[in-house]
Amino acid sequence: MIQITYFKKKNRLVISGHAFSGEAGHDLVCAGVSALTYTLAANVGNMEEQGIVKDAKVKLHKGHGTIRCNAVEGCEDMVKRIYEAVCVGFEILANRFPKNISYTVC
Repeated sequence: MIQITYFKKKNRLVISGHAFSGEAGHDLVCAGVSALTYTLAANVGNMEEQGIVKDAKVKLHKGHGTIRCNAVEGCEDMVKRIYEAVCVGFEILANRFPKNISYTVC
């Protein structure tokens, strides 16, 4: 099972595990989680380049990932909207595939 935890107040997302809903390389649930994860990672990187966030950390490894950043003053709402837009996708996947994904907001 993939466990996804969104720490809302810290702009931090932690992902671990595997979906095991198909054979390796053909697991559509895993592909959906990966696409959303890499989308958030790219957005955090872009926001850091634009000076919207600081102290960005993106660590993505097979079966585990952490994405976090600190919004600069005045940009907090923008950063939250980007995280939450991606997290809606995680929530949809978790509702659709409850045996493969656990999504929690802290």
